[in-house]
Amino acid sequence: MKRMIIVDGNSLMYRAFYGLKAETKNSKGLPTNAIYGFVRMINNLINTEYDNILVAFDAGKKTIRHQLMEDYKAGRSPMPDEFRMQIPYIKQYLDLMRIKQYEQDLYEADDIIGTMSKVAEENGYHVDIYSSDKDLLQLISDNVTVHMNKKGMTEIESYTPAYFLEKYGINSTQFVDLKALMGDKSDNLIGIPNVGEKSGIKLLQQYNTLENIIDHKDEIKGALGENIRTYYESAILTKKMATILRSFDIKLTLDDTKKKECNMDELLKFYNELEFKSLLKNIEIETPISVEKEYVVIKDSNDLDKVLVNNSSLIFETYEYNYHKCPILAIGVANQNGVFIIDPNLIYSNMDLMFYLQDKNIKKNIFDYKKSYVLLKRLGIELNGIDFDLLLASYIINPSINQDEFRGIATMYSYDDCYFDEQIYGKGAKKHMPELDLLYQHIAKKADALMKLKPLAIKRLEEHDQLKLLNEIEIPLSKILGNMEFNGMKIDMEELNNQATNLEADIKNLENTIKTIANKDFNIASPKQLGEVLFEDLGIPYPKKKGNSYSTDIDILNSIKDKHEIVKYVIEYRAKTKLYSTYLIGIKEAIYPDGKVHTIFQQALTNTGRLSSIEPNLQNISIRTEEGHKIRKIFIPSEGYKSFYSADYSQIELRVLASIANVKGLINAFNNGEDIHAETAKKVFGKEEITPLDRRRAKAVNFGIVYGISAFGLAQDLGIKTWEADQFIKKYYETYPEIKEYMDSSINSCKLNGYVKTLENRIRYVPEMNSNNYMIREFAKRVAMNAPIQGSAADIIKIAMIKVSNSLEANNLKSRMIVQVHDELVFEVYPGEEEKLQSIVRDSMQNAYKLSVPLIVDDSFGTNWYEVK
Repeated sequence: MKRMIIVDGNSLMYRAFYGLKAETKNSKGLPTNAIYGFVRMINNLINTEYDNILVAFDAGKKTIRHQLMEDYKAGRSPMPDEFRMQIPYIKQYLDLMRIKQYEQDLYEADDIIGTMSKVAEENGYHVDIYSSDKDLLQLISDNVTVHMNKKGMTEIESYTPAYFLEKYGINSTQFVDLKALMGDKSDNLIGIPNVGEKSGIKLLQQYNTLENIIDHKDEIKGALGENIRTYYESAILTKKMATILRSFDIKLTLDDTKKKECNMDELLKFYNELEFKSLLKNIEIETPISVEKEYVVIKDSNDLDKVLVNNSSLIFETYEYNYHKCPILAIGVANQNGVFIIDPNLIYSNMDLMFYLQDKNIKKNIFDYKKSYVLLKRLGIELNGIDFDLLLASYIINPSINQDEFRGIATMYSYDDCYFDEQIYGKGAKKHMPELDLLYQHIAKKADALMKLKPLAIKRLEEHDQLKLLNEIEIPLSKILGNMEFNGMKIDMEELNNQATNLEADIKNLENTIKTIANKDFNIASPKQLGEVLFEDLGIPYPKKKGNSYSTDIDILNSIKDKHEIVKYVIEYRAKTKLYSTYLIGIKEAIYPDGKVHTIFQQALTNTGRLSSIEPNLQNISIRTEEGHKIRKIFIPSEGYKSFYSADYSQIELRVLASIANVKGLINAFNNGEDIHAETAKKVFGKEEITPLDRRRAKAVNFGIVYGISAFGLAQDLGIKTWEADQFIKKYYETYPEIKEYMDSSINSCKLNGYVKTLENRIRYVPEMNSNNYMIREFAKRVAMNAPIQGSAADIIKIAMIKVSNSLEANNLKSRMIVQVHDELVFEVYPGEEEKLQSIVRDSMQNAYKLSVPLIVDDSFGTNWYEVK
């Protein structure tokens, strides 16, 4: 029997949005929780056998039901902006999957589902409907199963006629009569007041239909009978409104919904753009049959003459992502003499190869210099002479590519004569070492592609005057980051274990306190169980409209923390369990045999040009709370080093804004060394004597403006009304009119060119600027305003790192840079070098870039990372 899947698109979107944390965003700042949840649910759903598939959506607010009842669904809350801006991406995903999506004016998704399920059933299909809307239960039949999503696509309750009868005690054909009796507040349908599910079912068991109940209304005793006699016309209207149409003039055929193959290349780009790395890893890619690449395997040192030439393209192949742990499998080389595979054992036995790799005067092309540098550094070799890096060049050309997979980068240039790593190694439990010939083919294709793609990348960089960004910033920085990663950060195991023990005790005490207050043993980490305890057992008013379950995210908890004493303990429990699991245990598991953690700085990831850190993430250790700040105590100087030194740019993004926008008021304040937030408060609030609250509000506006904050966002930050925040922002722009002019200019330039630029010509493409969706355009405007500022600040700290590193080397200092956290640089200090190090770092950072305001550095020394910050 043929099978058709019909999905209630609106229902699944809402479930995805409210089922995942609202703060889930990509590096562009775009909320992605609804998109990601929806994609995961559909991907799970289509991993079954089917013939046809359809996703139905509501077309708009006005439907044929509004002709019967003007206030139909009038009580529903407006769609959150964070949700609305994700809908176009959800629909784009369906197009890429070639899954038919459909909506029709005046009709609801339910009517589309009802009509198409009937058409399919009449044509010999079994129909599976997926939704969270119980209204669709009226469609159940022997050949139509309605699946109610309880948790994503993993927990589903499947309704057949037999299961419905078992659960409700009535037939599924009576479900619309039940709704007519009960009404539906969310749709503004009254039904019969005070008739609930139990009493409604009892009536239908006795009288079978709504019409028969009304015919016998005079026989029904008590308040129930009185209500039926008073409101039966309301019940009749409710039934008419709730009955799903099954034969309207739909402009859709079964042929339109036939299963089709997805557009895999475009889907990969889509996943990359939205940074859905877990979904990228889940894509099953078959190894294609292609023309084999001719290559020569070099096992003998005597055969290296043709290989070790100037301007060769080199690939250092590894099996694992974490290059701190894995060996080099082989070296691929491509040049004018051909394509070669070098056995890695030659690295140890051939001095010519070692000298070649280390020679600064021999030009080499590479893919991911930092990775290659660390791999060779582990072997005692310093890789020099890098003239080109395809990964970094491609990142500069389009930072939104968000891809460190060679084949993914090659796709940027419409080049497909190479493989994805998963095609060669497999993934997950199926990951394996391939046959040697396939491995060598893979490496040879990469090396050949690297050689061919270099001129294409160079041309694109030249078109936007970005060669300097590659050659003078990103490539030199790669080597510096490689050394920082290789040197690592020493861990004080005694301090780590003490903190873990203390935090475990705190968490246990909080757990006992919470359960005592709740008078119940439950899993505090379970949002479902916690929601039931807070909003049902303890009766705390739920602060927003209830969906299918209670949300217990931090915004909800903060909004009710004054309603019951238990909430503050839950918030503290959440914070401490995160510190314990993510940082203390996470860092402990990342320690290498040398007693250090060796992070990976992701140089080609963010759209802003900022660095990020993983395995472990050293940039995300919170210093806002004392417990989070204390975690920095576990980081101590390596053997032979005396202390730590930290140097941090002061208010760099505000200084960049003042300079880029030529904001006279800010420039004067910075040049005169004034308290910028106090000065802003005086001007915005119009008074000489300001309070700490005034300064805090001015600070929030100062930094909020940098990020294109909205009045709503500022109101949330300050705990004030939106209209008050709007007044603050308007007054701020009146005080500093150049900022408003700059912001408007950035937006207009972005509309014209499709991108904005930093001071160093780092481009940020903003295709969302031309979206048909208002919310997405508003998001794009914030990006256009912020990206040049944040990106320029990122460029400046990178330039500073290069200047510092060069100066340390020129002065033969043994002190070394070990970590970068946004605007902060941290160094291990060699005994006796304190004064010289401080002088070099301050001078290099404060003179890294010429702005119209001074760059100021705050610095300090300490015996561990905690003491310096």
